[in-house]
Formats: sequence, C-alpha cells, structure tokens
Amino acid sequence: MDILNNVFENVLFTTFTSSIITLIILLIRYLLKAKINMKLNQVLLTIIILKFCMVIVPESSISIFNLLPQLNTKNTISESLSTTHESIESQQTPNYSIEKITQTNYNKNLDERLYGANDNVDTIHISVSMKDIISIIWLSGFLIILIGAFTLQGRFNNRLRLCKELDDTFVLNIVDKCKRTLGVKTDVKIYMEDRFKSPFIIGFFAPRIYIPKQLIKLEADDLEHIIMHELAHYKRKDSIYNILSVIAIAINWFNPITWKMSSIIRLDIELACDSYVLDKLGEDKAVSYGRSMLAVARLIIRGNKQFGLACYFGNSKKQLQRRIKMISKFKKNTYKFTAVSLSAALLVGGLVFTNPVKAKTDETQIKYVNDINEKESIVENSNSEYFNVDRLAESIDFRLMLPNDLPDDYKLGMLTYCKADDEVDLFFTNTKGECIYFDINISKTDPTDSLIDKKRNTNPSIIKRKEMSIGGMNGQEIIIDIDSVMLGKHFIFQKDGLYYDISYLYTSSDYRDMGDLPVSEVARMIESLDYVENINIEAYQVPSNKTHVYDLKDMKDARKEFGTDFRLPINKQYSSISYNEKSINFYSSKFDLSIIKEKPAFLYTDTDTSGKIGTGENAREYTKERNFQYINNTKVLKVVRKDKIKEQNTNIKIANKYIYYTWEENDVYYTVTFVSFPSKDINVDMEDAEMEKIVKSVMESKSFDEITKN
Repeated sequence: MDILNNVFENVLFTTFTSSIITLIILLIRYLLKAKINMKLNQVLLTIIILKFCMVIVPESSISIFNLLPQLNTKNTISESLSTTHESIESQQTPNYSIEKITQTNYNKNLDERLYGANDNVDTIHISVSMKDIISIIWLSGFLIILIGAFTLQGRFNNRLRLCKELDDTFVLNIVDKCKRTLGVKTDVKIYMEDRFKSPFIIGFFAPRIYIPKQLIKLEADDLEHIIMHELAHYKRKDSIYNILSVIAIAINWFNPITWKMSSIIRLDIELACDSYVLDKLGEDKAVSYGRSMLAVARLIIRGNKQFGLACYFGNSKKQLQRRIKMISKFKKNTYKFTAVSLSAALLVGGLVFTNPVKAKTDETQIKYVNDINEKESIVENSNSEYFNVDRLAESIDFRLMLPNDLPDDYKLGMLTYCKADDEVDLFFTNTKGECIYFDINISKTDPTDSLIDKKRNTNPSIIKRKEMSIGGMNGQEIIIDIDSVMLGKHFIFQKDGLYYDISYLYTSSDYRDMGDLPVSEVARMIESLDYVENINIEAYQVPSNKTHVYDLKDMKDARKEFGTDFRLPINKQYSSISYNEKSINFYSSKFDLSIIKEKPAFLYTDTDTSGKIGTGENAREYTKERNFQYINNTKVLKVVRKDKIKEQNTNIKIANKYIYYTWEENDVYYTVTFVSFPSKDINVDMEDAEMEKIVKSVMESKSFDEITKN
C-alpha cells in the first residue's frame, strides 16, 4: 500500500505542476493566436502531454517551479490525505502500574523498562487512511481506462481484418507519387471500406491507409492531397501522440485539464499535418489543398456522416473553419525559424520537464546517512559525556595533560567535552560519601573573564582576584564571596598552550554542598601533570553500566557487544547514543529510539487502560490506549499513555503524554518514543503523520552490517 501511496503522491504532484504550465501555455496561445508558429505550437503541447505522462520527474535548477515558494508540495499533498479513520476494531485492555517517571530518569532508565516478554496480546487494530482509499480509487480508474482502451482497440482491429485491399492502378500510382514527395520508403497498402466515415492511416511499421468508398470518386488532385495528409501522419509518427494521450488520460483521469489537452492535441496534429504537406507542396498549392479538404467535407456531410466530419476535421465545423483559415494563410517555414523553434522547445522542455530543486529539509525531518567515515561524529551534542579519558583524547583536536597524582579519597564522577567552547571538564567526588568535590576545567582560551562575568550575573558576588603560584605554576586566584561567605575559589594557570581552571573550594547557595581541597593537594596535582598516554588511565574511568557512542568506531563496539545486526538510523540530531549488551538507545529532542533483543514487556504485557501511580500527594492518574496498525507494511504496536499531574500550588491537572511505536524485525525489537511534558515545559507534540514518517524512516534505514560491509 505504501508503494501505491507514493506513486499516487507523485501523480498528484505531476498533475498539479503540469496543469499550471498548461494553463500558462493556453493563455499565451489565446493572447498571441496566429502569431505562434504551428510547429512550435505543437511542440509546446507535446512537451505538456509528455509531462502529464511522467510519474517520476528529475530535479533541475532551471525548472520554472523553482520560482514557486520553497514548499514540499508532495508532502503537503500527502499530509492533506493522511487523515486516519477510526479503527475498524478496538478492545479495552486491563490495568497496570508503572513507576513514577521523570524527564531526568526517563532517558536513563528507558532500556531497563523495556526488558521482559509476554505474548499475551490478542488485540489487532487496523487503520485505513483516506490516502489509502483515494489511492485505490485512482488505481481503479487507471486500470479501467487502460483496459477499456485495449478492448476498443481490439474490436477496431477485428473490423479492420474484414476490409479488402484496393487493387486500383490509378490510386496506387497516386500513392507512389505521394510517397516520393514525402520521402516515404515503406510499402503502404490502401484499403477501401464504406463502413468507415473518414480516411485514416494505421500501423507504425506497416502503414495501411483506409479510405471510404465515396472518396475514391474525387479528382486526382483531391485524392492526392488526402493520401499525402495521411502519409504525413505516418511520416510524423503521430500514432505516438495517440498512445501518449491515452497514457496521460489514464494516469490523470481525475483532471479535466488532461482531457482538454488531449482534445487540443488531436486538432493540432491535424493542423501540423496540413502544414507539413504544404511545406512539401509549396505555398502556391495552398488554395488547391484547401479546396480538397472542403471537397472531403462536402462528401461526408452529404452522406449525413457528422461523426466522420468530427474524426477528420476535429470536433466540429468550427474546427474545419480553423483548418481552412490556417491553410489559406500558410507561409513556408525557413530553416532559421525551424532552428529557433527547436531551441525554444529545448528550453521549455528544461523548464517544465524538471521539478524544482528541493528546499532544505525541515529540522523535524530526519537526515539519515548510509555511508560515513569511521571517525565522523554521528552525534551532534554541544556537551558530550565520556566514560574513559583515552576515548575523550581521541575525539579532541588538542593534546591533553592531566594530573597523574590525584588526591586521596576522590574519584572521577563525570567527564565531559563542550564542543562549542572547546573545553574539557572533569568533576571529582569524594569516595567516602561526603558531599565534597572539586572540578578541573581545561580550555584553549583564558576562562578568567567569562568566569567572573558568569558569577556576577548569577549572584551579587564580590569577586577577588590576585596573582599567586601553586605547584611551581604562576597564575591567578579567583575568589567568589557573598555576604562574607566564601562560595568559590579557583586557580587558573596556563601550560603548553592550554588554560587550566581548578575549582578547589565550592559552597552552594544553600550551604549544603561543599568542596574544600587543601592547596597542598592542588600543588600535587599540578606538579604531576602529564600527557594522557603517560598517566594512570584506571583513575580516569567513570563507573557506568552503559557506554556512549560518538562515531562509527564506537558503534562497531556496540554491534560487537549487542551480538546481532540492527538497523542504524544515523541522525545528526541525536543528542546522545548509549549501549550495553541488552540494548542500544538513541536520544534526540524529537524522539527516542530503543533497540533491544527481548520483547518490551511493559508495552506488550501491561494492558491496563487506566490506573493510579504513587501514593499521597505524589499520586497521579493515568490512561492508556493501545492498538496495532501497519506502517511501511510492518505490524506496529502503538501505545499512548497520559499521566495527569497536579501543578504546584494549584488544583489544575495537566497531562504528560508518552507515545510508543514498537515492532519486531529479525528477532530485534525497535521502540520509537515521543514525549510531551507540559509540567516541565517539554512539548514535542506531533501529528500522527509526522510521527509515522519518523517511524518509517527508521524502518527504511540500512542495517549496521550493510553500512560497514565495505
């Protein structure tokens, strides 16, 4: 169904752009009327009929549609058709309880909440979208027209088999003369049959001309002009136009402009054939040729065969008048004018045969990369957290020096790199459980002024700065003082082109968190500074049950620990990626993605539709809806859970919302999660079509093994 929907979206886009250019050309034709050369006129219309037939159109910077506002027209049309009907089948599901989830521990604990499996799922939900219905209707019309066209052509061919070939020397000599005039070398057979109302030619490789019996009685010149006109159709390969018209109408049957264009094309073909014949006969034969056309019309009308008149001269006597008028004003084309017409046709073809160059994708649209460099970052986060210092050293572009002699009873609690400021931060905590710590910040630029400005803007601080020396390094001591209470002490110095800021005294504003490192310990650290490759790496490991991913090299480690292949949607908007042996988790501002090897029990097993979480003031109610639907021909479980949270100091309840899309592929479970937390001013509310587009993009991304197979 997705393939059909995509084809129909392309048809809508093509018919929309083709209709615009058609109306423009028809307006120009109307305003200029006879001033447009017949050959150029037909070429322009041929370009349009071809465009109506093109479902896939290349992009071009010279496309006329680049002048339109840079909207993704296809997506706009698609989204307008994406209204989803209510489910055909639904079933209430029983109660479940789930622990309180906050924004902080939501991302961190997502994978823990996804473990466990149970197959007690018996609800199937089928969604039928308006787009699906309309696409099926379009396909039905397309097939009906094609089948009808083939059926009519088959019946017509059966009638032709009953016709007898004409063996009249007089007529055959005229045919040979016409062939020489037009340069036709193929053998052409003539058939006479009274059941047909007007002359016509059929056959792409073996042409056959069918002439009504009464037209054989015409004068030699009149008969010659009729046969030349039919041979001109063969010479110009006008049967191609008939095929294109049928294809265009079948594809765009719902568009009345296509039907009108087909009618105009048929008339212009006749006018172009008249022009082609007169080019060969010369301007002095124009009057004679026109009289021949009138003679044919008189015979058809005399026999009360209005249908034949319409077939041969267009849709009415008015079209006959137009042809005669064109013939009477005929002027032979020059080679110069033909060259100009060809050049104009090529230019117009470039303008209308191509689609506009697509505008840059909206930030909500995921950009997936299938071929990336091993060291190219696959996470765009201004602050990256690392769990070992050697991995950090590989990611930065400066040579890092760290203390080889750390204070006793301290361990590394957090290791981060800020890409925007190009600085490394190491946060150390006390191993005895005491709430004291210190911090080391390393950067390329002097942090003194920014530190002072930051403290002054945060609190009405008294900033004291003085020159001092610690551990043999000259630098500045920065002291932050509020109400005679010392809240911070920094020692800033420079070594080997890098600036070091050791924050060795810190007191929080509520005086609960404190850090007070003796100057002697600071001196020990400074004196032991050495390059990363020479220090004790074990002292710079951050304990964690997860490992973070920053580039493809890390992802290879994730693949090895995870133990099986998985789809890898590389999105430059990810804020972080982490993994362990059970799961791989992707986090972004728009959505989260979890990949696990076990069925997520809290989605498949817990089937409550409502309940309560917590007790007392922290208690909150929740509701949950769950159903199955198909996305990209894949069965997907969708779970929507809403938690009602009471705002502080009010009785107003607001709803935090979680939306999960989960599916299984090759024994691996994928869960895409969208959250909206009004209580924390976090709102990532999206339309269903937008969320499903993201889910589909994950489904269509390449697997890790595909990306790295080379």
